[in-house]
Amino acid sequence: MLSTASTTIPYTAGLAGVLSWVFLHFQKVRGDIALVLETFIIGAVYLANYAAGHSTPLRCAFGFLVTHALTLMSVTVAYRLSPFHPLARFPGPLINKVTSLKAAHIVFSGRRHLIIQSLHQKYGKFVRIAPNHVSINSRAAVAPIYSSSVAMDKSDAYSIRQLPGDGLFFMLPRVAHGHRRDMWAKGFTNSALELYQPILERRTMDLVECMKRRANENGVVNLSRCIEHWSYDVMGDIVFGEESGLELMRDGDPSGYVKGGEQATIAFDCLGEVPWLFEILWYLPVTGAIRSLQGLASQLLKQRKPIASADDRHDIASHLLGVSGSTGKHLTFDELTMDAIFAIQAGSDTSANVLQYTFFFIISHPEVFKKLQEELDQAFPNHEMPLDFAVMANLPYLNAVVYESLRLGTPLSGLPRITPSEGAMLDGEFIPGNTVVSVPAYTQQLDPSNFWPRTREFVPERWLPGGLGADSRTEPSAIMSFSFGPFGCLGRTLAIQELRIVVARLSLCFDMCSPDGFDAKEYHSRIRNIRTTLFPEPLGVVARQRLG
Repeated sequence: MLSTASTTIPYTAGLAGVLSWVFLHFQKVRGDIALVLETFIIGAVYLANYAAGHSTPLRCAFGFLVTHALTLMSVTVAYRLSPFHPLARFPGPLINKVTSLKAAHIVFSGRRHLIIQSLHQKYGKFVRIAPNHVSINSRAAVAPIYSSSVAMDKSDAYSIRQLPGDGLFFMLPRVAHGHRRDMWAKGFTNSALELYQPILERRTMDLVECMKRRANENGVVNLSRCIEHWSYDVMGDIVFGEESGLELMRDGDPSGYVKGGEQATIAFDCLGEVPWLFEILWYLPVTGAIRSLQGLASQLLKQRKPIASADDRHDIASHLLGVSGSTGKHLTFDELTMDAIFAIQAGSDTSANVLQYTFFFIISHPEVFKKLQEELDQAFPNHEMPLDFAVMANLPYLNAVVYESLRLGTPLSGLPRITPSEGAMLDGEFIPGNTVVSVPAYTQQLDPSNFWPRTREFVPERWLPGGLGADSRTEPSAIMSFSFGPFGCLGRTLAIQELRIVVARLSLCFDMCSPDGFDAKEYHSRIRNIRTTLFPEPLGVVARQRLG
């Protein structure tokens, strides 16, 4: 005969599951806190049954756990698939509507940009890609979501609540982000950018020497590693000054900064799709790379901070530390650390990725490389002299190569934002409040309505006057690499300068081609993106020094 506990537990657990769903529907609870509460409740059930003298208190507790969890999941799934859900009218794959774990799986595949593109091709302009996320393939939706003065706040996908302090990249509300952005902006004025130009020139010459040293007997050099190390060295100087101690081009990367930053970005991007799981897994090794990046940022700040008050340099840390014309507001060390994490990883990883893509494209298209070298040779006949940034900014083909590389070499799927509580009209559709929305960047950058013809091909000529013919289309505003508006990338101009000088300097100094047996099409098909770009193997090139 079943005990009273055995017969009542399923009903009690089922009712608790329903009540939990109702509570969670109206109130956010951190995943780690929810796990602790769940453990406490299961423990209480066990102790209650043990105290009551039941022979199987552990079985009762386990039964409660299973029934409670199954009820909670069943009610959640039923609601998300029901016509009562606010996003019920938006099409999308069934599994995507049911769970955000599918979105995390798509991110982890490295094919998110391609999968989202295919979903729009199948379902149309509006696609429900997660239980509470609508992807909108529309240039008309860009302004209200991203670029207007009242652009939408970031979604929880950008948050790391477990780390102390807020950083620019991780701040979700537009207003709070704007206040911090004002502090950062002093490091990206025209006068500040001019001060960084000698650093870029010097470090890019270091890159040339690095390539010469690392080339093997056949002239083949691992260009990927050289560029990655260049990007860290540059950001070390620009953000923290020469005392940063980052000399990867000279010393290599024995501490694994590049790999660690890549792993941190992957963990952040995958788990950002399921914030509650991120909050639980934070305490496990899977997020160790993020904590290691925090440690590097903290170390660099400690090296920089003691000399800040007596130093008159104008690196970015000077502005954040309250030097060089700051408004007087000082950030806490935790806040500075969060900003430093962003400066290190975003400043180095993104530029390195696009540069690797750029050289992959131009070396795979020898006619492009030849045309680029001809323009550069004419502009800079003496290859040893410093490059004039103003001249580079006005070289048509160099800039065409840069922007075409940004178009095809920034495979972002979307920049998630959240609609205001009252909802929003986006391209003729009403989107309910507190819904995650995004415009898929890669889909826009390969949309024939924005770039046509030869949409999927690397054709820099589309950016030149006249484009690819009278009926061709080239929409610069469809390039979403740097986002727009209040959350737009402050480092956009610096990043473009980095791309120009590295492409120009290496093209002037080296004749480059692919090694024998290199299959460009197969290599390109295996590139992945999880916010950071994962190349199938380092890009090796044959680099022979030019005379000039």
